[in-house]
Amino acid sequence: MAAFGLDATGIEAYPALYRDLTERPERVDAFFPLAPGQRAAWTRRATSAQAAWAEAPALQRRRALVAALTTYHDGVGMQPAQRRSLEALGRQDALVVVTGQQAGLLGGPLYTAYKALGAIIRAAEAAEHLGCPVVPVFWVASEDHDWSEVSHAQFAGPGGALERLGLDGDGGFRSAGHIPLPPEARRLTGRLTTLFPPSGEGAAVAEHLLAGLRRPGRQTLADWFAWQLHGLLGPLGLLLYDPMQPALRALATPVFAGAPSRAAAANARIHATGERLQAAGYQPGLDLEEDHVHLFVYHQGRRVALHAAGGRIRTKDGEVDLATAEVARLAAEDPTAFSPNVALRPIVQDFTLPVLCQLGGPGEVAYLAQLGGVFPLWDREAPGVTPRPGGTVALPADTEGLRLADAQPADLLDDPQGVIDRTVAARCPVDIDAVFAQERSALEARYAGLRAALAGVGAALPAIVDGNAARVRFQVDYLERKARQHRRRAQSEVTAVLRAASGRLFPGGALQERNSLLYPYLFTYGPAFLRELHVALAAAPGPFGRHWLFSWSD
Repeated sequence: MAAFGLDATGIEAYPALYRDLTERPERVDAFFPLAPGQRAAWTRRATSAQAAWAEAPALQRRRALVAALTTYHDGVGMQPAQRRSLEALGRQDALVVVTGQQAGLLGGPLYTAYKALGAIIRAAEAAEHLGCPVVPVFWVASEDHDWSEVSHAQFAGPGGALERLGLDGDGGFRSAGHIPLPPEARRLTGRLTTLFPPSGEGAAVAEHLLAGLRRPGRQTLADWFAWQLHGLLGPLGLLLYDPMQPALRALATPVFAGAPSRAAAANARIHATGERLQAAGYQPGLDLEEDHVHLFVYHQGRRVALHAAGGRIRTKDGEVDLATAEVARLAAEDPTAFSPNVALRPIVQDFTLPVLCQLGGPGEVAYLAQLGGVFPLWDREAPGVTPRPGGTVALPADTEGLRLADAQPADLLDDPQGVIDRTVAARCPVDIDAVFAQERSALEARYAGLRAALAGVGAALPAIVDGNAARVRFQVDYLERKARQHRRRAQSEVTAVLRAASGRLFPGGALQERNSLLYPYLFTYGPAFLRELHVALAAAPGPFGRHWLFSWSD
């Protein structure tokens, strides 16, 4: 039966702030007072969040939230586990663990799956601890317009070489939820299935990926991304939240309307907390322009930042120029005209979802550390922050490569060529140059003695000795060539095994979770791979945000 073995990688994978939140949360209490690594924090946050969501306006928002999510999930084919999650979310005491990611090509980097599985696991743990429903929610960051984040995918090919699939164009500052799914997405999917032909177990996964390309109606990059997550993780009860859905965007109207009047105070607090982080030896995650009002406006299809200038709210080019009151009026009339920036999005999440905690990677943790002081400006308490799980998957061939080299994963990340050179040298300790140099020296000495000794026997013998010596030298040369050939063959086999293992474990010399996809594994091993990954993550001992080595065995 296929399963994962679990071990430490020995890799210092994440920044100091993230590591301390994971391993030593007491060190970062000043920035994360509700770190869910401390179970008492869950109870404190649950109590305050449930009280806030018991008020009449929040009760109305919850009903609208559940109705909007029900409509959305019905549209993509509601999974039974998702229906149970929605029924639970409708309860007055229900909370959520929220995570999210940009709508990446072909499901995004592997850590997208770690985030989603982490939210599912954390929600189950919290529900057991608190005795109330806790639902996992994945925030599909469809509003983001960073083309470089969503337009390409990288992963290790079957032999370990880095492969890159990408879309043409530049995105034009459009949100992923506004960019139509291009026809070339089918070509990229075909390339992926050519590199990793789906097995019998993986055929259904490949078919679901392709089915997302055949859905009727207008599909966007964000729609295709959400469709993939829905098919892969919906059976585990994960709910998808696409903030560009009009019914969900409408729930954020009060936040959009109130953002400009709070922006200056928020920016001051963000900046001050950034200085405190630096003083504590950490790298801040946010460096916002002082006049940013934390809103984008959609203008001629582009997502453009709004700034405060001379008592007005405007874009840098002046093409959009509004009074503060107009922002509130427009937000009420058409909330889809606005979009939050990275500093406002957690406020929108907390306003539209009953958030127990947000699960994020190193990037999210770095900027969430600066936002604790912003929530009180909205009369809210910052939710808890929990690191996502992470890891490196080793296939049987990769595990064999590590065994062959007597190496740890960290060795292949730090110095792959050094590992290869040491392994090759250890497997062939014979110095062929020295062996044959010694043999030739001895040979020449022996034949010189024979020539001298036999010269007195007959005048023709020295020439015969020379001819014999030439034939022996030819055979020694042949033997040396064969020795070198066999050594090269052994070296090339070892080198190929280790280079392939290094390429799969650390594609492009980077962490696998950042430079790989889930599909190569799913096409080969089928849904069992994802199920077992869920089991392995849930069983991982110690703090949740550690970086693990997951050794897959067939």
